[in-house]
Amino acid sequence: MATITVILTQPPYSTKAAAEGLEFALASTNYGLECQVVFSGAGVFQLLANQQPEGLKNQLKQAKVLPFYDIEPVYVCQASLTAHALTIDDLGIESEDIQLLSPIELHELLSQADHTVTF
Repeated sequence: MATITVILTQPPYSTKAAAEGLEFALASTNYGLECQVVFSGAGVFQLLANQQPEGLKNQLKQAKVLPFYDIEPVYVCQASLTAHALTIDDLGIESEDIQLLSPIELHELLSQADHTVTF
């Protein structure tokens, strides 16, 4: 089975890229791909707790269903959290569903993927 890694680098709600990236990841599982999702850069803001966007799909709610599509764990770049002065406690996903990655671990994960897509 081919592995696809989806890297989400965009903050929620500023462009369509964040929502499209999550939808792409969910849809990829319908095609027999093993999908991994990495939240990196400003993409970590998609996981912030207590999101209440008006008139838009809630990014956090979409991220919370990733395990139901066998997309687990949810990978989060530790350096990105640190750069944005965030901790795992600021995120709205259960900590047992998250795996923090160091830059070296992120590089290793990406090098093992058959395909990589960045949003």
